[in-house]
Amino acid sequence: MAIERVDSFPRPHLFTVEEYLAFEEKSEFKHEFIDGVIYDWGDPDPDAPAHPDYVPGYPMPHLFTVEEYLAFEAESEFKHEFIDGVIYDMTGGTFHHSRIKVNITVEFGIQLRNSDYAVCNSDMSVKVGESRYVYPDVRVVHGQPQLEENDTALLNPVLAVEVTSPASFDYDRQSKLDYYPALSSLQAYLIVDQHQFLAELHTREENGWLRQTFSDIDAVISLDAIGCSLLLSEIYRGIVFSDD
Repeated sequence: MAIERVDSFPRPHLFTVEEYLAFEEKSEFKHEFIDGVIYDWGDPDPDAPAHPDYVPGYPMPHLFTVEEYLAFEAESEFKHEFIDGVIYDMTGGTFHHSRIKVNITVEFGIQLRNSDYAVCNSDMSVKVGESRYVYPDVRVVHGQPQLEENDTALLNPVLAVEVTSPASFDYDRQSKLDYYPALSSLQAYLIVDQHQFLAELHTREENGWLRQTFSDIDAVISLDAIGCSLLLSEIYRGIVFSDD
């Protein structure tokens, strides 16, 4: 039976002809290619996981292995997230998105200078499960970073920050709230809205996760997990929202 598509997810990546041919050349099996989608040959295995976009009676869209995803990502010009066999496009950033991300990175850089914490941008993915790789906008690691063998995936962030976009608004607040807590190292997850003064902090507590929201421009977000704090006014420095 097909898995019901999660509405909060971004759309799966549509492959170019060149990407399909490169994948097919390396693959042990044959696949068909129709309008950007790579399909498996043969009848779907009823006991195998189904692609979330599978339509009964039609071929099964290919579910990628971790190895196939990592090989594709290494050759791709753009970044893609990977959730349970599906490769997803990352949306392009707006001015507000970029400015907010830089503001947070600068603040962390100043406050964590000469500490055991390191601030990283979104160039490197974070592995949040055996078959899940995401790219938080900002992440902080404590002490020695733990990396996968290819050195492109971080395994032990203590803090992850996502700046929402229209396409990722629900994805960041729903699905990723399930993924990030799976990391035993992660102590805090900060979600920042790019369309209004609003930040949402999820902090690991002894009996679960504590959720706090901040909407006052003078609010102070205490990030005890990394020993610093953020003023909402500094997060949104240089940002002007229209009255529309």
